[in-house]
Order: sequence, then C-alpha cells, then structure tokens
Amino acid sequence: MNNPFNLASFRLIFIYTMLLGLSVGLVLMFLFFTTARDIELEADQKIIEKVEDLNNIYLRYREQGLLNYIRSETSRATLDIYRLYDSQNNYIAGNIKSEPKDVKVNDDGWIEFAYQVNENGVEKVYYGRGRNFITPRRNLRLIVGRVVNDEKILKERFLYSSLWSIIIIIFLGIFGGYILSRNFLKRISDINKTSKKIMDGNLKERLPTTKGKDELNQLSSNLNEMLDRLDSLMTNMKEVSDNVAHDLRTPLNRIRTNLEVTLMSNPDIDQYKKSFEDALVETDNLIKTFNSILSISKVESGTSDLDRNPVSLKELILNMHELYEPIAESDGIKLNYEVNDDIIINGNYNLLSQALANLIENAINYGCSNDNPSINVGAKQNENLLSLWVSDNGIGIKDVDKDKVLERFVRLDSSRSLKGSGLGLNIVSSAVKFHEGTLKLLNAKPSGLIILIEIPVEL
Repeated sequence: MNNPFNLASFRLIFIYTMLLGLSVGLVLMFLFFTTARDIELEADQKIIEKVEDLNNIYLRYREQGLLNYIRSETSRATLDIYRLYDSQNNYIAGNIKSEPKDVKVNDDGWIEFAYQVNENGVEKVYYGRGRNFITPRRNLRLIVGRVVNDEKILKERFLYSSLWSIIIIIFLGIFGGYILSRNFLKRISDINKTSKKIMDGNLKERLPTTKGKDELNQLSSNLNEMLDRLDSLMTNMKEVSDNVAHDLRTPLNRIRTNLEVTLMSNPDIDQYKKSFEDALVETDNLIKTFNSILSISKVESGTSDLDRNPVSLKELILNMHELYEPIAESDGIKLNYEVNDDIIINGNYNLLSQALANLIENAINYGCSNDNPSINVGAKQNENLLSLWVSDNGIGIKDVDKDKVLERFVRLDSSRSLKGSGLGLNIVSSAVKFHEGTLKLLNAKPSGLIILIEIPVEL
C-alpha cells in the first residue's frame, strides 16, 4: 500500500485536481481569447479611423498632402506606424525605414509584422498590426498600423501566467492529496493491524479513534461498539454454556442414578413405574428449560415471529388469578389483584401471560416467608405508560443482586434448595424487551419485592 494510487482517497483527489485544473484552464483560455480579441478590436478601430483620415487627406491633397501628414505625425513620439514606399519597396517617409519582417497577411486584409528600430545604437524589435493603403495614381504604398508590443507582451504574460497557474494548482492538489492520503493510509494501516489481531481471536482489541468526527472515526467508533456487543455476547454465551452444563448435569445425574438403582435392585412393576415417572418428570423439566432458552434467544435476537394484537390486561390478570389462586391458597398465601379499568395494550398475549405467570410463581416459591404471606397483582394506565406489577411481602432481594437475577441460570443462595432453572426473570426481561418496555425491581415496605413492568402506551 506504499503506492498512493492504491488508495481510493488519493485517486479521487487526483481526479478532482485534474478536473479542477482543466476547468481553470478552460476559464483562463476563455478569458485569454476574449481579452486578446478586445485588445485587437480596440487597436483595429483606431487603425481604421487613421485609414479613413488618410483617405480623406489623399482625396483632397493627393500625394503631397499625404506625405506632409505622415511627416507631421512621425515627427513626434507615437504608437502609430507609417511607412510610405514605392512599388520598388523604396522607403519614402514614415517611422519605419527598414522593410518589415515576418509579414503575415490575414484573410480579412489585416497584416501582422515585425520591424527593427535603432535606438541609441541598439537594434530593438517591435511588432505591428495594420493595413495596406495604396494610392491609385503614382502607385505609392502605405502601411498604416499601430505598435502592439504592449498588447503582445500582455497576451504572452497572461498566457504564461495561466499555464503556470494550472501547473501550480495541479501540483498543490496532487501534493496535498498525497499528504492527506499518507495520513489516511496510516490510519487505515492501524485499523488493519488491529483488525488482524481481532481476527486472530483477541476480541479485547479496539480500533483506534481520534477526537475528530470524520467518517473514518465514526466508522471505527461504530465497529468498536459492535465489538463490545460481540464480546458481551461471547461472554454471555460462555456463561450460558457453563450454566447449562452445570444446571443440566444435576437432573441428568438424578435420572441416571434413579435408573441405576432401579436396575441394581429387585424391583417390581410399581417400582419400575415409579422410576419411569420420575425420569419423565426430569425429562419434561429439561425440555421446558431448553424451550425457555430457545424462546429467550428468539426474542432477544429479534428473529421471533410473534405477532402483536390488542390484549386486555384486566382479562390477563383475572385469568392468572383464577389459575394461581388455588395453588397460592394451598400454600397459605393470599393472592390479590388490582385492576379497575379495562386496559388494552398492543402486545403478544402469550409472552405477557408467560411473564406474569413466572412472576407469580416466583412470588409463591421465593417471596412469601412470613406468617401472613400475600401477593398482589395489578395494572394501571398513566398518560404515556402502562404499568403491570407483582409484589410480595417476603424477604425481597438485595440491591447488589437485582441486576444479577435477571441473567440466565442465575439463582441466589436462598433458592438453591428449591426447584427451578434460573430462567424465570430472564424470560420476563425478554418479554419486556419485546414490548419495548422497562423492568424494575423495587423494595416493598416494610419488606418484600415489587417487580414493575412499564410499557409505552403507543407501540
């Protein structure tokens, strides 16, 4: 990548510089030709006026009047050119004694020529432009014109200045593009080196960024955010894999141990049946765990094909109350609900019901440990938010553990002895994410836990 033409940025700058140079060149050429034409027209107009004056003098005074006029005009310093000569090219009068050189006759009758003048012993070359004037009687010839040295020098300087301007523009453009491309190349090289380290497996590496806000810096920042996300996902995947291996090992060991004990003993039909029933229960729990993992993954990855339809939170809470009230009463727990108005949300009924069911089950299993246990389920609508909550009056959760319990397969020490997979609150969190809401774990007064779900009214 040492060749700057390998860089798209340098190629773009080079092409832009060449187009700019070409554009400037065309503009300067237009100015040059229009300026030169205006100068020529101004000089030609003065020559035409002189020719008309000479023609009038000749008509009135003939050759002698013409000769007197030329001698009078050339007796003083003037930019006008006169050379009167005969048919043999012999000089008669005027301020050009030598024969003009490099005479160029244009199609429109104008002549351009050069002539030499001796000034203080030094031969100087002058340039003129004019017309031929021929007297009809004596066949005398007269060149009438003007000195165009200043105009010629001006046009040459303008032309050279334009050419040098174009060259300088192209040089500065290419040189500036090369400098910019070197800086760009260095940044690209740093990004490539870091990318190679990342491809080799070091996900902790990050692309270099600067304090600027250019496109390359924004790209590096976005890629770094993506790498942060990938690193987090890889870490979570590793943790999930470890947790799956740890949490599934226990039920599998129980199944294997139960079957081994059954085979090693002298069981009857009832013992076989009991062993198979226990194995089926453990297998169902494993399938339920895998289904929960799959459901969470689909929701969090955005690949879930779940639809959103109007859902009545009042109907949802009443159904959950009807389902779990007998279970709560069997454990001596009072299950209350609080929902006055019929609140409608555009969501997925299955996800909402699964989330609410997990919260109620968690409250029944872990949140009621005092003498008068109770669980409250409710919903209300504010101006912009729909609130759904489940609260209990148990021991609650420590503040340091509130974020931790939302992760997969996380179970606090106080719940290790109870059945469960550690996926309940993670399923709730995924359902809340699907509905673009927030999940809050709050402390209840005087004790207990409030799990609050807030969902925007307009989804």
